[in-house]
Amino acid sequence: MMKSNSNRPCLLVVDDTPANIQILVDLLKSDYELKVATRGAQALQICEKTPHLDLVLLDVMMPEMDGYEVCQKLRANPATHALPIIFLTARTEVDDVVRGFEIGANDYVTKPFRPPELLARVRTHLTVRAQQREIAEKNTEMKEMLHIVCHDVANHFAVLNLTFEMLAARPGLSVDRFMPQLTAAVRNGIGLTSLVRDLRRSEEKGLTLQPVLLPAAVNEALLLAEGKIGAKQLTVNQQVPELRVVAEACSLTNSVVGNVLSNAIKFSKPGGAIDLSAREEGGMVCLSLRDHGIGMPPQILDHLFDVTKSTSRKGTAGEKGTGFGMPLMRKFVVLFGGRIEVVSREAATHPDDHGTEFKIWLRQAGESGAV
Repeated sequence: MMKSNSNRPCLLVVDDTPANIQILVDLLKSDYELKVATRGAQALQICEKTPHLDLVLLDVMMPEMDGYEVCQKLRANPATHALPIIFLTARTEVDDVVRGFEIGANDYVTKPFRPPELLARVRTHLTVRAQQREIAEKNTEMKEMLHIVCHDVANHFAVLNLTFEMLAARPGLSVDRFMPQLTAAVRNGIGLTSLVRDLRRSEEKGLTLQPVLLPAAVNEALLLAEGKIGAKQLTVNQQVPELRVVAEACSLTNSVVGNVLSNAIKFSKPGGAIDLSAREEGGMVCLSLRDHGIGMPPQILDHLFDVTKSTSRKGTAGEKGTGFGMPLMRKFVVLFGGRIEVVSREAATHPDDHGTEFKIWLRQAGESGAV
């Protein structure tokens, strides 16, 4: 077994002849982490258990399952569909080469091979593999940016729309009554668009963090949610002392506190209560938000922060969601250097003590304001 080094690309060598494997191992071991298989079925098992695999050097002529069948199975599996495969074989007929490419091989090297040529081909395909992964990561980042715009900015348009509908329905109402909410919605909507721009600019440097007064972020989020809270006649019990945390103010208000608060409102019964509190512990600040609503089933809780899994469900008043709020919230908490704990009990299984509590742990900013 070759010594693992996660900093090096990982290659799988598949050949039923021990002498051929030894030649390849001697040639590649100084630059790559290697795994070895002598049968097709064994190669497939290694691929399933090695998520960081970068390339396969695959012999064609093997007993039980030949290289063509191994390649077909790897291409049929979504987890290994894009894995680079280089055939190593003594079969040089044109039909054999064409068949290899038709079933999904990336390259074809004939035996006996020239070591410099094989090393060059391996490096080329590993470079392409790295570039593909970088493109995929950039694509994921762009989707997350789009989620921020679509999800969090939409919340502020909802505040504006609700306010205007109320003013239209009751002409006697004074717009002054709603100015704090309108101003906060516009301010935070602009702030979120600026945040997206700043995130794009700071991909290499990271998000700019600074001391943020926690009660200010909580109060702003409560102000923006005032309409939803009032519509369900919810009581908010708030005990958040004057603590400063290390964060970015706009995303803390909207993507963190705002999303957790929105989740609590959505799954609370009319007339229920939401408890907000914060405390210091070991250089961290724990912001707790607890509702007494319907709770979450295990299948939702297990995938709550996975943007690839659908966790969206209707609220107690039929409210719809996108499923993006919780993954966004976690993304920013991690960027702040914090962590999240979630405990939830369903009303059906815990009739006397149900609901969900989020504990958001953030780094405490120093008294001097230092991050």
